[in-house]
Amino acid sequence: MENNHNKQRVDKLIDGFRLIDDTFMNVVFQGNLKAVELILSIILAKQGIVVERLEVQKTMINPETGGKDIAFDIYARDNSGKRYDIEMQRSGGVLVLKKRGRYYSAALDHVMLKEGEDYRDMKDSYVIMFMEEDYLRGNKPVYEIERINLSMNVRFDDGNHIIYVNCAYKDSSTEIGRLVHDLLCREASEMYYDELKKSVAYYKYDERGRAEMCKEVEEYAKDYAKEYAEEYAKEYAEEYAKEYRKQAEEAKANEATAKENEIRAKENEAKMKQKFDDMIMNTIKKKRNLKMTEEEIKSFIMDVYDLNEKEADAYIKSA
Repeated sequence: MENNHNKQRVDKLIDGFRLIDDTFMNVVFQGNLKAVELILSIILAKQGIVVERLEVQKTMINPETGGKDIAFDIYARDNSGKRYDIEMQRSGGVLVLKKRGRYYSAALDHVMLKEGEDYRDMKDSYVIMFMEEDYLRGNKPVYEIERINLSMNVRFDDGNHIIYVNCAYKDSSTEIGRLVHDLLCREASEMYYDELKKSVAYYKYDERGRAEMCKEVEEYAKDYAKEYAEEYAKEYAEEYAKEYRKQAEEAKANEATAKENEIRAKENEAKMKQKFDDMIMNTIKKKRNLKMTEEEIKSFIMDVYDLNEKEADAYIKSA
């Protein structure tokens, strides 16, 4: 009975997988040159891209002691030497999105040259991030980020490119709209592009392909549980932070009405402040247990609890 129940749960997970989900993406895109070439040709609006090397979850080791390592979701190199990193960004705020793009772009450039090679030999690099939500709030299908010469108001043209793709963009009359649809689609029969449709059908409906997916599900379940817990905690923390600030403002407004109200307001504010402080301290401890770096924790609590850098440093030091 238990085995049958587990099989049903596994089947449900596999049926619900989309290409934007890490576990499914890792399996479908591994060695799938045509699928990656399709994505690059659509996002860059350039035909004839030939991928020579492809690696899923390529790990880059930070040489600094205690430095943060990264893993490119999809790392590719074409026949002209250009490097590409394709990322699936399902959660996170604007600050995380921007900083992650910067960090991954630097890592991609870091592997560009070999010892003795000239900087002029560097090829273009592209970090392409698919966002499940329109975090940049411009209602655009694609956001292209490049350096500019502010003094002359011209593009710097150093070959560095960061591209954010808005997966909330719905327009099946465009190539990007159809690509986004396929990345979010659960049924192969409803997908537009054969390069993606065939692989999805194999891993979902073919007996051998589905067996391969079953091996990935256990690890996926762990990651999903962790992600859900973090998202829920963040949502709860944000709501509590709003409520805390609302009550604190109301308390201050009532101070002038009467001395009794003033005392009560201060008591309530102190209680709320203590509860607010406790929540932040507990968040820091939980993030440390998840092996997050101090900088990651700092960025997280600044974003969620609307803290400035000095406040965040004080909380981290006290935790």
